[in-house]
Amino acid sequence: MRETERYFTSTNYDDFVLILGNRKIREPHVKALGKEYEELGGFREEIRVNPTKVNGKWVVMDGQHRFTYCKRKGYPLHVMKYRHDLSLTDLQRVNKVRVNWNLEDLIRSFAALGYPDYQRLLRVWQELYDEHKVAPATVAYIAQGNLTNTQNKKSKANLKEGAWKFVVPEEKVRRVIHECARFKEVDPKCLTAIFIHCISKLLENDPKFSVNRLHEQAIKFYWKFIPASRKIDMFRMIDELYNFRKKDSNRHRIDINL
Repeated sequence: MRETERYFTSTNYDDFVLILGNRKIREPHVKALGKEYEELGGFREEIRVNPTKVNGKWVVMDGQHRFTYCKRKGYPLHVMKYRHDLSLTDLQRVNKVRVNWNLEDLIRSFAALGYPDYQRLLRVWQELYDEHKVAPATVAYIAQGNLTNTQNKKSKANLKEGAWKFVVPEEKVRRVIHECARFKEVDPKCLTAIFIHCISKLLENDPKFSVNRLHEQAIKFYWKFIPASRKIDMFRMIDELYNFRKKDSNRHRIDINL
């Protein structure tokens, strides 16, 4: 191969390296691409690398799942060099347009770029995911302190542009999610951002609210524990469940406007 060529084929897999901070390798995606390769006799697109080697290796910027499959099978790599070197930030921008990256990919990427708030979020989310299988977006909402989903590039609530900030103390984030995880025995899918947010607001603003009482009610009257998709409806559900079959003297009204 002449260095001036933009396209080349190689089976020297050790001559390539995956860029740090790119999406993690997902086995279902590798499997799906493998099916495509076997059916078509190859991939539709080349693996793309930067034109400048790093420590003597081609940096794979696009096609790491295709690269992984070919390496495992011993298939030749069909490679295209970009005209100019791309950075991880460039790669983020390209893949957001192509809708290839999910939120976890972006969080990992910004963490790899050295953004401290994203590094904290990644660490706390991984810890909570291992224990409770909670989604990264849910942890991000709780750690940010609100349920805002903004497109404002400078907003501290915008996860996709690198401006996001970790506002709530880590221990509070852990505590509220641990408390909410108790309700999984009633509904395994209860750990939504809306439910956790509502419990967080009640713990923060209502000193008479008891998670233990709500949990006991949910166990007794499980058919009343129906998490809602809107915040106001979730508060209403919590209020009705919390006070179900209680005497007026024992009722504690939940403020649905928190």
